[in-house]
Amino acid sequence: MVSITKERGAEFWNRNPCGGSWKNYHEYMDYIQRTEPYIFHILDRYEWLGKHVCEVGCGQGSTLNYLPKLGAYVHGIDMSGASLVQARTGALELGHSDHVSLSIGDAENISFPGESFDAIICSGVLHHTEDTWGGIREIHRVLKPGGITIVMLYRTGNPKWWLTGLLRGLSSVIDWISGTKFFVADRLLNRKKEGSLQGTALLELFGVPILKAFSNEESRKMFANFSSLTITNHQPGFERNCDIIRVLRPFRKFLHQIDVAMQDKWGFYQVIEAIK
Repeated sequence: MVSITKERGAEFWNRNPCGGSWKNYHEYMDYIQRTEPYIFHILDRYEWLGKHVCEVGCGQGSTLNYLPKLGAYVHGIDMSGASLVQARTGALELGHSDHVSLSIGDAENISFPGESFDAIICSGVLHHTEDTWGGIREIHRVLKPGGITIVMLYRTGNPKWWLTGLLRGLSSVIDWISGTKFFVADRLLNRKKEGSLQGTALLELFGVPILKAFSNEESRKMFANFSSLTITNHQPGFERNCDIIRVLRPFRKFLHQIDVAMQDKWGFYQVIEAIK
């Protein structure tokens, strides 16, 4: 039986496929690769030719539709049917639909036999799940021995996470005063424009039902069953504010320099690369 929280999560992502809405898929891919380049740089370090990959929580398919050009066959699962429609549209637009398959799926209960895939990708998903540890156990189960998993989780102990906690706390107060759940997110949704540079970051901040973060030490414990792992931290997030707050745009280069200098200490995204 699907929990109420999962149902709310699926409803949120159906209304707001991660990354926003775009005139065409090429524009979407350009946006994601510009704003979150670190994950693609990591993917480029690996050999994907002929590999069978599962992306857990594929969303609109920015990773799912990146790997086929490197020779991979990718199956994407997601709880959001609306997101899967966009991922399929992208595969068709980019001309590699024969390398992509999709299905509704749950990160905490992956519907494949054990040791099914050469690699598992899971970017920005498990910090939105009720049972993050359970999701990691499922990744370990369906991954072949010697296979690689690349997982991105939000990270604690940095200014972006502190601000996130503060704003979600204020949002809860507003919900209580107004008597309406996700009051701020609903107002943002009503003002959302196609192709907005804001993507869905603000909507996620105020509207997603579950939003967690983990320290590097906590992530090491969660991935303890893997034979080896590496964790790197990325993007403190100062430059990204320029996409949301116009008055900061003249300072983009300076904020970018802060991001680079403080990446390891204050990086909001932690990427775990682990071998089974």
